[in-house]
Amino acid sequence: MTMLPDKFAYLILALLYMVPWAIIYFKSPWKSGMIKVGAVGGLMGVIAEVWYFRDYWRPPTLFGEGVVGIEDYIIGFALFGVGGYIHSSFTKKEINFNKQTPAKNRDFFFLFLIGCGSLTVFSMLLGIHSGYVTFLTFFLLSVYIWIQRPDLIGLSIISAFATLGISFLIYYINFNFLFPGFWDKYGMLDKPILGLEIFNIPLSEMLWHFTWAMLCSMFRGYRNGVYYK
Repeated sequence: MTMLPDKFAYLILALLYMVPWAIIYFKSPWKSGMIKVGAVGGLMGVIAEVWYFRDYWRPPTLFGEGVVGIEDYIIGFALFGVGGYIHSSFTKKEINFNKQTPAKNRDFFFLFLIGCGSLTVFSMLLGIHSGYVTFLTFFLLSVYIWIQRPDLIGLSIISAFATLGISFLIYYINFNFLFPGFWDKYGMLDKPILGLEIFNIPLSEMLWHFTWAMLCSMFRGYRNGVYYK
């Protein structure tokens, strides 16, 4: 059993994600992009708790239980970088400068609004658990991008499985060796599918990371009209 207080569980989880982030950053040709995307991701990690503290979890942070903390920023920063750039580090894909379409900044902004609106309407107003709403939203938005940019499907799937593998390892370490009772204490996942656990890891968490990487790995290509070769 761990001797560490539970308030360090989320912080250690976030810092563990910074390990693959650092590896990807070292290997990525788009380092400045990772930093910029991560800065935005950190803010989204903080904002996301508006939805998740309601019905998904109330983790202890350095500032208290169910209180937004630096952990939210760190993990948001890391997850935007890992999911969004893992393909650039390990698939050897390069930008095809001979093929490019106009940037879709407006469309990308609308997708962002749809994602936030979906969580707000279906979770907060209609009472559907945010776990279901989140990974279904991520998946459907991914399909929407796939239809417009089928060339990004392979990149998306590879990124999703790679991030899933990384997440499983991190969660296995954190919630088996360090904080094995964490989800029983702080999770709010007593719903079908969401409550299933594999090695003390909620299935909902793995679905979240899988579908998130599936979606965010396409952000650069879709928003900027970039093609890879």
